[in-house]
Amino acid sequence: KVIKLLQEHKIIDFRSYNYDEKDIFDIRRKKYYNTEKGICAEYRFLIDIEEGYEYDFKFNFTSLYDKEKWFMKTRRSLLELGFPLEKIHIKRDNFSRRLHTNITSNIENYGSYRNLLEGGDYYLIDGKTTQPRLLWIHLNEIGLQDEKLNYIFDNGLDFYQYILDRIPALNNDRDDAKELFTTWINGTGYIDTEKKSIRDIFPVADVFIRKYKTTNYKNICRLLQYKEADIFIDDLLNEVPVDFCLTIHDALLVKVEDKDKVLQWCKERRPDMVFTLEEVKKKNP
Repeated sequence: KVIKLLQEHKIIDFRSYNYDEKDIFDIRRKKYYNTEKGICAEYRFLIDIEEGYEYDFKFNFTSLYDKEKWFMKTRRSLLELGFPLEKIHIKRDNFSRRLHTNITSNIENYGSYRNLLEGGDYYLIDGKTTQPRLLWIHLNEIGLQDEKLNYIFDNGLDFYQYILDRIPALNNDRDDAKELFTTWINGTGYIDTEKKSIRDIFPVADVFIRKYKTTNYKNICRLLQYKEADIFIDDLLNEVPVDFCLTIHDALLVKVEDKDKVLQWCKERRPDMVFTLEEVKKKNP
């Protein structure tokens, strides 16, 4: 953020060794770095640093990181859990913008956040049927109306139970229903014959999914995960009215004393989502 400000005000500029010549009428310099060789980006001053001069920035620095409050909240929460500063890991991936931390990665000596935090002091505010709901939200945002998806979510029905009732091959197994949805959304296009009627149940969504996968079958996966990250990180985590909060995919991890307050806040802030409370317990072996 600060480097960008210094560049915009012609105080520093990046070092470049190559050019982007895709447009011969607009040849652009490219910042040079190489992650494989460990070569970092470099900057140089455009002003005389021996003489120097005073420059008044017309900028509200207090709001510089308003959109990234999630970072400091995550850092503060990990410190509170006892992770040493030098070992704190906070990173967002390029594919989906999901947040990876010490909690979401393998935790040394604990194995999972459930083992680390079980005991009643922490709760998850969990998004229910998040991926199907995000698909429905996106279709509505772009002006596509799938009658059955609208019926399910407008009436507060359980998406997975809905398809269990209509696809006998799922044998009323909720895990199989979730796997079928994942295959439909994230797969290369093949669905078992006895289960492919999901395409007929949601015809508008199916056409959208097929077209969206034209260039890459992973496009829908990225789209939904990106929307999930936008809601749970850039919105909820960024603005949640408590000091301690961490995200684990489509859930917020909070202290027991904050659980009711944050649950109500999430419901009011995102009425298009459904949230439930779950005490952090060890999973059954």
